[in-house]
Amino acid sequence: MSAKSSSLFADLQQMETAEVETMYENALAQLSATESQLLELYKKKKIHSETIKFAVNKSTQAPKLDEDTQGDLVELAIEQKADFDACLARRDALVERLVLPRHRVVHTMRDFYEKLTAPLTPSDSTSLANEMEYFSRFFELQAILEIYTEEQDVQSSLHRARTNLLETVKAVNKNDRRLAQLINQHRSGAKAQRTEAGRLKAYLEKVNATPVNPVPEPNPEVNERLLAGEALTMEEFASMLEHGGLMELETDKAPSTKPKQRKKKSMRTSQPRRGQRQTSPRKRD
Repeated sequence: MSAKSSSLFADLQQMETAEVETMYENALAQLSATESQLLELYKKKKIHSETIKFAVNKSTQAPKLDEDTQGDLVELAIEQKADFDACLARRDALVERLVLPRHRVVHTMRDFYEKLTAPLTPSDSTSLANEMEYFSRFFELQAILEIYTEEQDVQSSLHRARTNLLETVKAVNKNDRRLAQLINQHRSGAKAQRTEAGRLKAYLEKVNATPVNPVPEPNPEVNERLLAGEALTMEEFASMLEHGGLMELETDKAPSTKPKQRKKKSMRTSQPRRGQRQTSPRKRD
């Protein structure tokens, strides 16, 4: 084994192979359990996120619950959202029936009431048809006023439903953040367990691939014989390959790659000679 592998498997080298195999099986079991828990956390967080979106009208469809994803807060939020929607629909239906402002309804009812209850003089006689018209309009306005009273009650119920829903949504959101933290913790744990399982598997594969009788280290005489040019046996050659003997020899015998410097030729300085000036010969006529 190399120095890096030895440091990676330092705690395992003194153990029996069966013991390491047991550790590997336990690591796989722990990893499987952690991943199962992580899957359940992902499902619960998804339900919480969908519940929040449904409660704040970012989604029109309520999340589908099953036995694994049910929770008191989630179920309460869905019920309160249904109650809030019912109150809202009831309020809107009442508002559509309110064709007159409330103050005009009250003022007009007061006028009709005075006309119907005021003492009449012989000169202020009212026909039966007019009186019936007054009564009909008075009862219509009275019905509208009752709608206003009912609408106020519905508004109060709507306010309570909205307050309760918002409080539950806050609790669901808090639980959703807690689930996110648990997911991060389980992911970190699964990563560490997966790394440990991989380390144990690599060690077992390396141990199972190692020969029962390891190759002994070569003695110094083998190196000397090889340098002298003598023949080696297959066992000696395998020993040098296993323990890096050939690489060391190649390092020792590697020639220097430093380029040889060429000697500079010494240039003799030529001194001028004194004498007659040499001229080129002229052509004779």
